[in-house]
Amino acid sequence: MKKTLTLLGFVPVMASAQLLVHTTPENRTALLEEFTGIHCGYCPEGHAIAASLESVIKDRFVTISVHAGGYADPGAGEPDFRTEDGAAIDAAMAVSGYPAGTVNRRTLSGALSYGRGDWEGMVYEALDLPSPVNVGVESAFNETTRELTVRAMGYYTAQSAAGNDHLSVLLKENHITGWQTDYGNGDQPEYDHMAVLRDHITETWGEDIGSPAVGETVERTYTYTVPEEWVIGNCQVVAFIGENQEEVYQAREVAAMGGTTLVIGGLTGDPQPYRPGTDGAVTGYVNGFTNAMGSMQDFIISLVDVNAPYGWAKSFTVNGVEDGDGYIMSVAGGSQLDIAVNITPNANAGISHYELRIASASTPNAPVLMQPFHVISGVHDLIVTNPGAEAHGALYWDGMWSESAKSFTTRADYLEFAGANALADVQNLYMNISWTFPSYTEEVANVLASFMDNGGNVFIAGQDIGWDQSGQTGAYGTAATQAFYNDYLLATFVDDGSPADNEANFEAGDAVFGGVTNTTIENVFGGANMYPDRFEPIAPAVPILRYADPTKIGGLRAETPTHKVVYFGIGPEQVGDPAVARAMVQLSHDWFYGVVGTEEFDAAMAHLGQPYPSPATDVLNINVAGVENASLLEVIDASGRLVLSQGIGNKTTLATLDVSGLTNGLYSVRARGTTGIGQARMFEVLR
Repeated sequence: MKKTLTLLGFVPVMASAQLLVHTTPENRTALLEEFTGIHCGYCPEGHAIAASLESVIKDRFVTISVHAGGYADPGAGEPDFRTEDGAAIDAAMAVSGYPAGTVNRRTLSGALSYGRGDWEGMVYEALDLPSPVNVGVESAFNETTRELTVRAMGYYTAQSAAGNDHLSVLLKENHITGWQTDYGNGDQPEYDHMAVLRDHITETWGEDIGSPAVGETVERTYTYTVPEEWVIGNCQVVAFIGENQEEVYQAREVAAMGGTTLVIGGLTGDPQPYRPGTDGAVTGYVNGFTNAMGSMQDFIISLVDVNAPYGWAKSFTVNGVEDGDGYIMSVAGGSQLDIAVNITPNANAGISHYELRIASASTPNAPVLMQPFHVISGVHDLIVTNPGAEAHGALYWDGMWSESAKSFTTRADYLEFAGANALADVQNLYMNISWTFPSYTEEVANVLASFMDNGGNVFIAGQDIGWDQSGQTGAYGTAATQAFYNDYLLATFVDDGSPADNEANFEAGDAVFGGVTNTTIENVFGGANMYPDRFEPIAPAVPILRYADPTKIGGLRAETPTHKVVYFGIGPEQVGDPAVARAMVQLSHDWFYGVVGTEEFDAAMAHLGQPYPSPATDVLNINVAGVENASLLEVIDASGRLVLSQGIGNKTTLATLDVSGLTNGLYSVRARGTTGIGQARMFEVLR
């Protein structure tokens, strides 16, 4: 039985009061109720998708792992995460396979629950919708009595749909260790379970709060005794308002111990946080902050380097005055600050992620306001990773050991950069799909098609990419993604493969991959989950890999008038020889740049002179008189990082490089042109 005390009432908004909600209209947040189980082998992929969405969307995304159905039944010594509420919701959402989920309890093609491949699209679709109500919540926990007190609030900025709304409050827990069947990474006896539904504090479908008018506030307080075995420090309270058993408008979550959505102010950011950058040039953003706490307050303002290339510079000014991280400023109630953020890339290519953070000094448990900034600069080769495939990104990175102008990004950030027209410098994409679903979405297909039409090259690899576009039951392909598979990957899907397809035999006569050592294909996903895609190349594509049965093709490459493409029906992570895994990526990279199979360019680059003097101290000379079709000299350090570049004039015979800024060590210099990269020449710096 739930132990609750409810204080009821419609409370008029007081402009001077500190509130848990904003009073201006907001869009919806996204609530993912993920139906899962400890014996569901595909469910860890769903967990990874949810975690990836949360890392990007942050406080506008809430996920709840609802353990229900046969896969949730525990064996001896295994955790039992089942709840009566979870079973009721699972039944009402008509879940038929696991993992499944419902986003804001909105239907997709008439269904209230859908597979993991549809979650991302449904989440972003929900975030674009206006919400009639803003939701807030705060909590307090008595460690002696273990009594949890929750105050939930909703302020209506518009009239909701016909019918009474319902307020739901529940408790979830993170970091519970226990068994999880896992087809992708092998079964895990000590899996870290996150967002596990523990109990609904309200009734399963929430409390009927009627149909509030515009400008009214609904406020409720509940108490709940938390069982001893639950770790309260790992628990979170979730509150949401929506229609009865139907659409959810907004959901918020806070820590169970003293969490709050207290509104400390409003932070308005630049409408386009994704930008292209240039070495040495400032990328600037304009932001505004208003104190909403009703009195003079101290705020801590910081610009945090979440992840940025070495040596990139960042700074910010408040009302025109430059300040440092952790700067504390007193702000009168209702007053506004103008905050300018500047990010300056250097020669180190990469993608930066910074956050402007504003925290209340007097109420440290209040939400920290955050505005993200993302800048890409100097990147020619971009690795795009699907949710759930992150563990395999290192193979792509290591495969391009000689490339310095490379970087990683997530699929979500890639789409944002593309939408902001920030990828003009990117020449080649490496799609790390692995065994994830959907292999690619319609939005990804459209962006990739435009990229390839404009001269970009694509490497794409992963198990079940073809099956996902086959139209078979359970596949996520659509007419648009299937057309991309045929028209741009230049493949016709044949079958799903089997564990018998356990050899990777490269086409001996191929100009690019003919010298790669044949190797095994390993079952890295556990169980009977080895499905190397078989397909037929569509001209001008040619086969580059065959399985144990030589009639079965699992790899192709093609050069069209606009682009090049390499497509493997297995991921590099599946081949037995790590050197072959790296070669799959490296040779594709080299072919994209014309290093492989371009005899004319190789011959021209052969005339690049040997650098002298070596060891060098301050100046390095290179004879470039016989080099044709090259416009740039690049110096690479022992780690593969680009440390110096200099243009080559049309009539230059001797290039002189200033290496006085380089530390002692071994380096290589190479020439880059529009059709390729030449062989490197080694030299040493020694002082």
